[in-house]
Formats: sequence, structure tokens, C-alpha cells
Amino acid sequence: MSYSPNHLEEAISQAKAQSTKRKKRKFTETVELSIGLRDIDLKNPANRINLETLVPHDLGGKSNIAIIAEGDLAVKSKDSGLMTLSRADIERLAKEPKNAKKLANEISFFLAEPPMMAIVARFLGKILGPRGKMPKPIPPNADLDKFIERYNRTVKLRLKTTPVINAKIGKADLDDKTLAENANSLIQTLTARLPKGVTQIKSIYVKTTMGPSSKIQRN
Repeated sequence: MSYSPNHLEEAISQAKAQSTKRKKRKFTETVELSIGLRDIDLKNPANRINLETLVPHDLGGKSNIAIIAEGDLAVKSKDSGLMTLSRADIERLAKEPKNAKKLANEISFFLAEPPMMAIVARFLGKILGPRGKMPKPIPPNADLDKFIERYNRTVKLRLKTTPVINAKIGKADLDDKTLAENANSLIQTLTARLPKGVTQIKSIYVKTTMGPSSKIQRN
């Protein structure tokens, strides 16, 4: 049993069409997968999943990245239009938990200069840690364009307390084939991670941000 490219494209096309029929949106919706799993004991931490994977195509839109740095890297980050946080910003957010939580929910990926890693852990670890958003180190002389390109194709797969993984596959204005290839890449990555492979996938649905779900049929 597997999920064919044709079935993926059909479900994606249907989900996009259903959303368009309901109401015209003032923003570009995101297309998401909802993957239900079976026969997995989430009380055992070894069975939980928290990984990042690259998909073949850009997800569309601007990368939702925050750079935690000072000096030259902070300047480059601001020039690239990325959210840039200094040590002072981190210390301020530690005193403003509501704003810190809001930021943690809005930003997908945090990257930090090595000297800033311990500072972030000290002041924001309790907020970022449970969300799986602790920053990854980035060298001071990093080529930010390469990081942006990479994170434009990066998707998080998280499985913690309920046997369902929700993951975006791209913006709704991308063509169905592109979205289907991203979806297939995620399914293959997840299948390889599961002890019993595809047999542990109970169901997969696709939907847009505001639209109804469309079930993806297996072969």
C-alpha cells in the first residue's frame, strides 16, 4: 500500500477547489497535510518524532526565520529583511512572557550565533523548548542567502502526545504537481522513520488553511 502521485495531485486539487468555492480569501492560503498514525505508543519517548526535513520545492512566501545575533551577522540579517534579535531583545522578552510566546508561535525557525545559544537557553528555553524551537547555531560569517533558501524548503514533522502529524506542503498558489511532490517527500520521510513503515499510517488528509479536508486515497 502506498500513495501515488496521481492520488496526491487529485486530493490537493480537490482541497484547493473546495476552499475557493466556499469563500474568496484576502490572503494566499497554505496547503497542509494531516497524517493520522496507528499502533504507536506515544507514552514511550522513543516513539515521538521531532525532525526537520527538506522538500524538493520552495514552499512559497518568505521564510519565517529569526536571527539571534549581534555585530556583522545582525547587520546582514537586517539587510536581508529577517527578524533580528539582540541579547537585549532576548532579555526583554524574558520579562514579557506573553510577547515571548507570541513570537515563538509566529516564528518557524530560530538561528543564533554560538555565543548567543546559552543566553537564549537561559532566558527563553522554557518557552522555545516545548515548542521544538530552540535555535540552531549559525556561524558569524554565514551566507544568509543559502540559509534562507534551505529553510524555504524545510518542514517540521512533530509527533508528541496525539497520533497525528500536521505539516505544510506549500502555498495554495503553487501548482498541484509541485505540492504533490512536496507531499510525497514528507510521506516518504515519515514512512522511513516509522518502525513498521507505511502500515502505521492510518489516513492522510489534505486541506488549505481555511478549507475542508480531502482524503488522499491509497493505491
